Amino acid sequence: MTAPSSSATSTSVHQVTNAPETPTFSPSPIHEAPAHPPKPANSANSPHPDAAKPAAPAEKPAEAAAQPKKPSNKSSSSPINHSGSHWAMTYSPYTPSGDCKSSSDVAMDVAAIAAKGFSSLRLYSTDCNGLSSVATAAQSHNLNLILGVYISDGGISVARPQIAEIVTWANNNGHWKGIEMIVVGNEAVFNNFASASELASFVSEARSAFKSAGYDGPVTLTETVDTLAKHADVLCPVSDIAAANIHPFFNGKVTASGAGEFVASQLELLAQTCPGKEVYNLETGWPSKGSANGVAVPGSWEQRAAVEGIRKMAGGKSAFFSFVDDEWKEEGEWGVERSWGCSQLFG
Repeated sequence: MTAPSSSATSTSVHQVTNAPETPTFSPSPIHEAPAHPPKPANSANSPHPDAAKPAAPAEKPAEAAAQPKKPSNKSSSSPINHSGSHWAMTYSPYTPSGDCKSSSDVAMDVAAIAAKGFSSLRLYSTDCNGLSSVATAAQSHNLNLILGVYISDGGISVARPQIAEIVTWANNNGHWKGIEMIVVGNEAVFNNFASASELASFVSEARSAFKSAGYDGPVTLTETVDTLAKHADVLCPVSDIAAANIHPFFNGKVTASGAGEFVASQLELLAQTCPGKEVYNLETGWPSKGSANGVAVPGSWEQRAAVEGIRKMAGGKSAFFSFVDDEWKEEGEWGVERSWGCSQLFG
C-alpha cells in the first residue's frame, strides 16, 4: 500500500487482474505514501500531504525472532541483509492526530521494533525530522534503514528537494552507514503522481546524486506488481532491485488464510517481470477492522492468520505494514485505512 495522505484518502481502488491460477497481482491499500502528509494545524514539523498506511500482521510465529543485523553500507550488487521470518517493519512518525511524534517517542517506537527481532525499518519520507530522529534511533539499535523519497500529487518537482535533504544529512553524518536501500516513489505511477518515464528519469537522477555523495547501496522504486508488469521495459532497468507493495486484502479473491501463498506467488511474478533482479515486498499486511472486500475479510483473527502466513511464506523479504494503527488517516473504502497496525503480533 502506498502511504495515505492525512488530508485526503485516495478514492481509487486497485484493479485486480484475473489469472488462471492465482491473482496476477496484489493490489495495495488505498492509502497514499508518507513522504508529504498535510501539516496538522498545530505542528511545526507535521507530516507531508501523503503518509503511509499500515497493514497488520498475524499472530506471533513459533520460530525465534531473527536478531537485528548490524548496519553497514550495501553495494547495489549485493543482496539485502535479511534473514528469519520478518525482515522489515514500516514506520511513520505521526501521532494519532497527525502531528509529528517527539524524538523521545520515536526512540521508544524504534526500540520496540528492534526488540521484536526486525533487522530493518522502512521510512517513507524525510518529513517530521525523520532523518534525524528515526535514523539516529535506528542506528542505536543496529536497525538498517530503508529510506524513502516520496512523490505526492504535487509530482516530481515537489519531491526533488528530498534528494538534497538526504544527501545533506549523510554529509553531515560523514557516512551512509545502515542505509540498506533508498526507495524513490511509493506507487507514484499507480496513483498517477508521475508517468512511468518520469519516474524512471527521477530514479536515475536520484541514484546519480546519492552515488556522487558516496552511497553505494541499491536505489529502487516500488509499485504494485501489476503496474510494474505494465511498465517493465521502463521501470525495471532503472531499479537496482525489483520491489513491489503486495497487499492480498485488496485483491478481493484472497482469504486471510491464503495471504502467504498469494504474496509468495506475487514475488515469483515480480521475478519474472524484472529478470535477474533480487525481489522484495516493501509493504504488506492485513487490516484488523473494516468491511469485507469480496472474500477478504478484516478482523483481528484474520489479521493474525494473514500475517502468520506471510511470515512463513515470504517474511524474510517482506516489510510489514505497519507498526501501529494510523488513527490520523481517514477510514477510506471498506473502512480499513486506519487499521493495519501489526507490531503486536511479533516478538
